[in-house]
Amino acid sequence: MKILRTPDKRFAHLKEYPFNPHYTTIKTHDNSDLRIHHIDQGPKNGPILLCIHGQPVWSYLYSRMIPLLAEAGVRVIAPDLPGYGKSDKPADREDYSYQRQVDWMNQWLQKNDFYNVTLFGQDWGGLIGLRMVADNDARFNQVSMGNTGLPYNPDVPEDIVKKVKEFRDDPTPLTMTNFLKGFINTGNSQEEYILAFAHWQKYCWQTKDLPLGIFNSMSMERRNKIEFVLEQFMDKLGLRNISPFRSILSRAYEAPFPDPSF
Repeated sequence: MKILRTPDKRFAHLKEYPFNPHYTTIKTHDNSDLRIHHIDQGPKNGPILLCIHGQPVWSYLYSRMIPLLAEAGVRVIAPDLPGYGKSDKPADREDYSYQRQVDWMNQWLQKNDFYNVTLFGQDWGGLIGLRMVADNDARFNQVSMGNTGLPYNPDVPEDIVKKVKEFRDDPTPLTMTNFLKGFINTGNSQEEYILAFAHWQKYCWQTKDLPLGIFNSMSMERRNKIEFVLEQFMDKLGLRNISPFRSILSRAYEAPFPDPSF
């Protein structure tokens, strides 16, 4: 397995992320070494809160919460899932699967020997984290979830399943404009929700170099509209990494990915 590692210099000047890195090396299915990063802040004898992020973010997501929780006496453990943040990144899409993420994070949990843990899982951090709880129930005391779950719905009507498959199989490239139109401008019906998520899946599959800074900035902060448009323009020109229009947040979410190979 080819494994990539983001250079430390990419994280050197991040604001609001002053945390010392902690690394754990686990083994992949082919016996490769895979290094997983985590934050460990707060009193060592404090109650442990395990914060697992989702897609398309990393432990930076919790950077403003961690100091407050640590000051309140909570020991916060915030890992970067493999493929994200300061953790190693298997290079090929086929290297990743839901089960492998669960297996990798189970190893990480067991090697660090955490007990009496409260899990907070967000997005994919919940899908993976809940499986970790099921596999290591003696290590966990309680669970809190945000925007996540264990999705299983065998009762989805067949006509909706057919529409999703047809949409996925359509080779027409999904532009960012069409993606956003299908992802955001939806109603509340089951069909509209499922098709909206299918837009996110397809856009991720088709786009080799996702504009993660732009996506996260769009959803997490208020920006000057002109500045934001200029950031998107620089991105389209292939000048993302030198754009002077990026916000602190967009820089942080681009940091783990120096080029499209990541």
